[in-house]
Amino acid sequence: MKIGREELEALREELEKLMEFVRGMEQGELPYFYRYFDTMKNNIEIFFRIDGEDIEDFLPVLERDWRASHTVLIGVQCYDIRKKHPDADPVLCLYFAGLLSEVERFFEQSGANALA
Repeated sequence: MKIGREELEALREELEKLMEFVRGMEQGELPYFYRYFDTMKNNIEIFFRIDGEDIEDFLPVLERDWRASHTVLIGVQCYDIRKKHPDADPVLCLYFAGLLSEVERFFEQSGANALA
């Protein structure tokens, strides 16, 4: 699938939802992986502001940060909402997984094997 500006805008929106959720859960120090989501969102905004055109050259930057957000032991896959917030509704875990899958879908559509 060809990735265009519309797909990047959708990715930015999904990242914003994901970041808002994490900020809402962690009203203090944010988890380590959060910085990579923030970096991805900021890079997309910079790409738009400079009116970037070569998305194919930009994709590896996003893929790099997505992989970094999954670093062993400190990545998003180790984030356990119920462990940090035992009284949290279990549905929040599913919602969080859904937010992550929406971002991952972007990389699947772009033909990238983001976590390989």
